[in-house]
Amino acid sequence: MMNRPILALLVFAAACSSQQTPADTPDIAPTPADTATEGTPDIAPDETAETPPPETKDPSPTAEAGEGATEAANDTTAPEKAPPAQPPPAFTERAPPTHQPAPAAKRDVLEGIRTANDNPRAALDKFLKAANTDPQFAAAHYNAGVIYERMGDYGEAESQYRAATRANPQYFAAYENLANLMIRQNKPDDAEKILLDAIRQFPGDLGLRNRLTSVWLATKKLPAAEKESKKILKVDERNVGALLNLATVFFRRGQHELATTVLNRAREIDPNEAKVFSNLGFVYLAQDKKSEAVEAFKRASELRDDLPEVHNNLGALFVETHDYEAAIASLKRAIALFPDFAKAYVNLGNAYKGNKQYDAAADAYKRAQSLDPEANAVLYNLGILHLDNQLPQVERLARWTTAKDYLTRYLSETGSSLNAENRKRVEGLIKEAERGHTNEERRIKSEERRKLREAKKEAEAKAKQEAEAASGPGGAPKGTSAEQPPGGAK
Repeated sequence: MMNRPILALLVFAAACSSQQTPADTPDIAPTPADTATEGTPDIAPDETAETPPPETKDPSPTAEAGEGATEAANDTTAPEKAPPAQPPPAFTERAPPTHQPAPAAKRDVLEGIRTANDNPRAALDKFLKAANTDPQFAAAHYNAGVIYERMGDYGEAESQYRAATRANPQYFAAYENLANLMIRQNKPDDAEKILLDAIRQFPGDLGLRNRLTSVWLATKKLPAAEKESKKILKVDERNVGALLNLATVFFRRGQHELATTVLNRAREIDPNEAKVFSNLGFVYLAQDKKSEAVEAFKRASELRDDLPEVHNNLGALFVETHDYEAAIASLKRAIALFPDFAKAYVNLGNAYKGNKQYDAAADAYKRAQSLDPEANAVLYNLGILHLDNQLPQVERLARWTTAKDYLTRYLSETGSSLNAENRKRVEGLIKEAERGHTNEERRIKSEERRKLREAKKEAEAKAKQEAEAASGPGGAPKGTSAEQPPGGAK
């Protein structure tokens, strides 16, 4: 099989656009003493107060920033229209200490947290039971929303997150997750409105502002995002979330050295923040420093295992180095965290293809196509899959017809986005599929003629055997005369 380029899809900072001018945010007011802030310590399981999760306060700008489709060797595909969303956050039993949940409800939430990763449906039952027992228990609604979001049931997730904000208006993580949910569904204006409304109520919460900034980044509102990041840093120069967002602004402008400087500052402040390493990985990718990118993404995944874009990029890079087993593991993890992650399915198809699991590769590509019908990389990779391999369930001639059809569609749908060199290459692949079909027809006809010859020889041999058997043992052997009867003529 020829070593052909495949379209490996990496998550970069490119996104959908919105032409509306973003509203300016109110000035940052001091946080009231009774309002929970970032860095609130975890509480012991037997306590009853809730506090919000600090990890949701510093959103990853690149997780919200969108995805760009890139080819392993050549830039041939256009960015996806919809940005990927940040992954559903970690579970928490915490929220501002404004409500003492019923003991039974708290027990159910704690039990749900313990079982969420291994048995999410059982955990969901626990969270819903707790919310029913104590409707004012915001963490029960919030965690149910997390489960629904991970399951891809965005309607129920939205309902639960909104219930959390009604139960506790200061449960900021729920606002942030609502905004995430809107981004997942390509509704950036709705995400912006949710966060602006929350910020007007709580102008001192920097986490909400960081989340709004990342939404502006997702919709290419770089001036607004830069202004808000600097506004936050004037109040808190060590705010890692604002540094991450500011680094993304520089990254989008191609100012990679500035982005690296800001990210290194964030790493000095918090060396255990996974998103710092994740974003460094994106910067390294843009500079084609793939070894450094792999190390950065690995470190990010070690610090935090629930960032699907990190696992996707690791998987794509593992495919390039032919470490297919590692790639499959990383990409399955990305999909487990984000079931609608079309790019991860494309990369999983590439990994299966490299691992010679061709049927699984085809299934992964088709799943990506169902999630994103405009993902042209799927058409290209399906074409290459059939061009290079005879899949068990595909007829021999159909293989070449299928390869040609996929590649022709790819060429048609990419339109002017392909440069002359890549267009010529794809046209060459289409001709190769046509030649393959012609050669396959010849092989099939040759095999049929050979089978006919073999069948004829077999029939002749069989007829000869039958004739010899019919002559019987009393027949006169050749070259001899029959014995003369007694008294015969001499």
